[in-house]
Amino acid sequence: MLLLATALIVVLSIQAQEMLGVSLGNYSGSMSTLVNPAMLTNSKTFLDINIATANLFFRNDMYYIPKEDYSIYNAITQKPLPKYNSDSVNFLMYANHDTRFMNLSLRALGPSASFQYGDHAFALTTGARIVAMGNNIPWEVPAIAYIGIRNDSLHNINFIDYNVDFNSMGWTELGVSYAYNVFKFFDRQLTIGITVKKLWGYAGISATVKDVDYIIVNDSVLNIKKMNSDVGFALPIDYNDNVINNTPFFKGGGFGLDLGVVYVKKKKGYQRWDHYSLCSQPYEDYDYRIGVSVLDIGAIKFKQNAQYHLYDDVTSYWTNFDTLGYTTVNGVMSTLSNVFYGDPAASLKQNYFYMGLPAALSVQLDFHTLKNLYLGGFWIHPLRFNMHTIRRPAQLAFVPRYETSRFELSLPVSFYDYKYARVGLSARFWFITIGTERLGTWLGMADLNGVDIYASVKFNLGQKGVCRSRRESACQNGEYGYTKKQRRRFRKRR
Repeated sequence: MLLLATALIVVLSIQAQEMLGVSLGNYSGSMSTLVNPAMLTNSKTFLDINIATANLFFRNDMYYIPKEDYSIYNAITQKPLPKYNSDSVNFLMYANHDTRFMNLSLRALGPSASFQYGDHAFALTTGARIVAMGNNIPWEVPAIAYIGIRNDSLHNINFIDYNVDFNSMGWTELGVSYAYNVFKFFDRQLTIGITVKKLWGYAGISATVKDVDYIIVNDSVLNIKKMNSDVGFALPIDYNDNVINNTPFFKGGGFGLDLGVVYVKKKKGYQRWDHYSLCSQPYEDYDYRIGVSVLDIGAIKFKQNAQYHLYDDVTSYWTNFDTLGYTTVNGVMSTLSNVFYGDPAASLKQNYFYMGLPAALSVQLDFHTLKNLYLGGFWIHPLRFNMHTIRRPAQLAFVPRYETSRFELSLPVSFYDYKYARVGLSARFWFITIGTERLGTWLGMADLNGVDIYASVKFNLGQKGVCRSRRESACQNGEYGYTKKQRRRFRKRR
């Protein structure tokens, strides 16, 4: 538990989740693969180029700054942080004994593109991700980090905790997506899609506590009556001196998989395409669209600079634990192994370990109500195969949006983990999108316990049914591929 408290302090000193404003619309292009690869053939464009997209998301229910004392605007203007607890810390702790969580997510997508040719669509995506997630964190862990283990209020209490985990991983990925319209009949269409991703792991740490029964006797004695725990890590440092060491740069590798299906009920029947030009591909408007997908199935095996330690049904009456000097990673692990096994090397079981991706099941709904107005729904639920799998937070959202080729505005109303209500805002001006799913935090209307912001620069280069050729030729289609003004001129000349 002390290791977990230390990890929390590190993460919280760093100081987004699904980016609904760039992934659900009809101009999402390659970004639609973030929620469902089968959505590629439902885009209003046949060619899409993403330059850069980035998302920062952080949320916790352990510490906060009251909205009256500080806001994100204060941070931007470099206003000093408030002081609490005898001027020693810059935040307050939630005063309850519930289990806690924390989630940090950084995602950047580099050069990516999508392309559609008739019933077939393809996408190539590049990106990097950093995720840190703590689940079922006992209330005393953030308390130890906040008030210190010398505080009498934490002494002589029999703490019994279960199924605690902290997982953090950084990796880069290269994804190839394919979608195909497998069924078309009059006004109905069914599309399947797949994304295969090659993963390179930069760093990872996975610490789990299956169960622990312990008492903090005083500030120097810890009575661990029973503990089943393990920890695996592969970090870019030398464990003997904690000096940064990026050789090799990637500590592991693996694969990821996304699968999806989309059913579309169109407003009109199926429109044929003449195949004379890519831009003459017709866009077929819909009444509603339903998608189901499974995301991030896969894992990374860390085998470079990696250690996996196991503490199986161990006990210890640990005296003078506060006087030990923790200066290196190997020093900490050797001390723990010696405390529990009487041997500084006994806890080390192997030099590799696996970490699972933040897998999830997702459902997307979209209704086209008026000319440019859409009402969308989004649900995502985590899939965990073991405690070494990063847990992706659940989310239920209602997303109304106004959409044109050069402007898009959405107002997502969501419930994070089914209990934290949020209102967001996203706006796209031609090729630039900026948004958040926690607008209240930015406006200073909510306590500062997290932040969410995302931005995107991408170009929709080929809009279906709009060919911008200045000269008409006999081989071009007379119904599709021209603007209404061009077709009127063409008919007059005939």
